[in-house]
Amino acid sequence: MRIVTADHLGETRVALMEGERAVEIHLERWSERGRRAVRGEVYRGRVRRVDASLNGAFIALGAGPDGFLPFGGAGRPDEVHEGAAVGVQIVREAFQEKGPSLTLFEVEPGEAPETVVPAPPVAERLAMFFEAPVKTAQEAGVDIDALVDEALERVIPLAGGGHIIVDPVAALTAIDVDAAGRKSPGGGAKMAMELNKAAAREAARQIRLRGIGGVVAIDFLPLKKKADQGNLVASIKSAFRNDPAKVDIAPPSRFAIVELSRQRLTRPLHEIVFERPGLETVETCALTALRDLEREGRNDRAARLELAAGKEVHAWLKADPAGWHKAARHRYGDRIALIESEALGPRQSLVTPRRD
Repeated sequence: MRIVTADHLGETRVALMEGERAVEIHLERWSERGRRAVRGEVYRGRVRRVDASLNGAFIALGAGPDGFLPFGGAGRPDEVHEGAAVGVQIVREAFQEKGPSLTLFEVEPGEAPETVVPAPPVAERLAMFFEAPVKTAQEAGVDIDALVDEALERVIPLAGGGHIIVDPVAALTAIDVDAAGRKSPGGGAKMAMELNKAAAREAARQIRLRGIGGVVAIDFLPLKKKADQGNLVASIKSAFRNDPAKVDIAPPSRFAIVELSRQRLTRPLHEIVFERPGLETVETCALTALRDLEREGRNDRAARLELAAGKEVHAWLKADPAGWHKAARHRYGDRIALIESEALGPRQSLVTPRRD
């Protein structure tokens, strides 16, 4: 196992590799540094509200949305009351419209809200957890950008034929198994079992790769025999055996749908990259422009780099919430010119090297 990183302008990309395959992809956006609570961080928070109906309290962290501290069976701790300063640790990061989940953590008295123990970069966290070496993508000979693109694909082909389709929606993630003309010498029942096992392995990989949490419903090909259904569940459990997140798997329904619940640890990739299915956020489009800028900068180290951007991308780049401009000047000097282009769509961009 190894960890591969690529430090782009505005975003650091990290892949956890087993052999030549990625099993986890993480995106660290510079714009979120100090503005978003990260799993494992420790805060001295301020109790904003105690909610008896939820048996917990909402805690202001000073970074991102308020966190929720559940009380559990023991009830409200004496030190947790409105206005009090309490030490908490991030157990699960914020996702969708929900703030992070917290647990109490002893800290020294002081100003609140305040970060007490910030999380190290994700590559360091992975290296400590998996005891794996860290290399740059260039050192490792890995195209990490291609790995990220693959991890965002909706349709994933399976070895031997067939594919799975991954569709995240608000309440759950739906995964459909499609034979797509796959055949087996043993007939339909054998083909269905082989395809379902292959789909189970790839679905488990994709779920972990993309950081998907919560409820997942997988629509497998129907299996008539109880023994085959049991073998399928065993295959699914085996596919998740190395996943560090807790996974609970329900028996197949009579419609061959298997539901499982995976512990939410971080935001899934699709929530970071997309505004809604198929539509990338303005920041995602702007970061694509910056990667194009880097590529042209490597290809021609003497040319002036003209980055033309549509209205929305230009506004994001000009506001510079990620601090990309200072880093770009350090790498490329005064070679970069940012201009707004009315000829481009609001979220489009074009990098042109010029020697005139």
